[in-house]
Amino acid sequence: MPYTLTVVLWWYLLALALGLGLGWVLRSASAKRQVERARRRQHAADATEIEELRERTSRLERVAEERDRLKNELEQLRAATERGADPAAEPGTVPDLEAGAAVLGRPVRLDDLRAVSGIGPAIEGLCHGIGIRTWWDLATTEVPTLRAMLSDAGPRFGMHDPTTWPQQARLLAEGRWEEFRALEARIAARGIA
Repeated sequence: MPYTLTVVLWWYLLALALGLGLGWVLRSASAKRQVERARRRQHAADATEIEELRERTSRLERVAEERDRLKNELEQLRAATERGADPAAEPGTVPDLEAGAAVLGRPVRLDDLRAVSGIGPAIEGLCHGIGIRTWWDLATTEVPTLRAMLSDAGPRFGMHDPTTWPQQARLLAEGRWEEFRALEARIAARGIA
């Protein structure tokens, strides 16, 4: 009898150990699946939140750019007013192109660099290549930069003299059509282009 009782006890302990081991393995697998599901849910939530934050950041960047542009424009208008200049003749304002066409006797398109004496389609393309796209851009570009642009473009552009281009562009940008026409006549008389 004691032998039978010992064998039964050993079988009972073996079954208990096997049950505990199997239970632990099954619980671990179940816990891993639960953790993985929770991670996937959290990852999806994080991805959604990151996308929302990117959109908000993008909107804020656009708002900040607009704010900075408006601040700059306000400062320019204040500076022009303090100088006693006409604020309408500041960067960012559009000159009266119809009046320009009437004074110059030809159609005038806004920021058409070919309106400047000495600039044709090829040179306009060169200017666009270095970031000069408007009259104001050209008006604020230094002559050595323009000379470097022409010399880099090759010998066929060597005959052009950009000395007056910034001045002409400023007159166009400010809508000072009479002064532009007079300067254009002086340039034509001297043969500078």
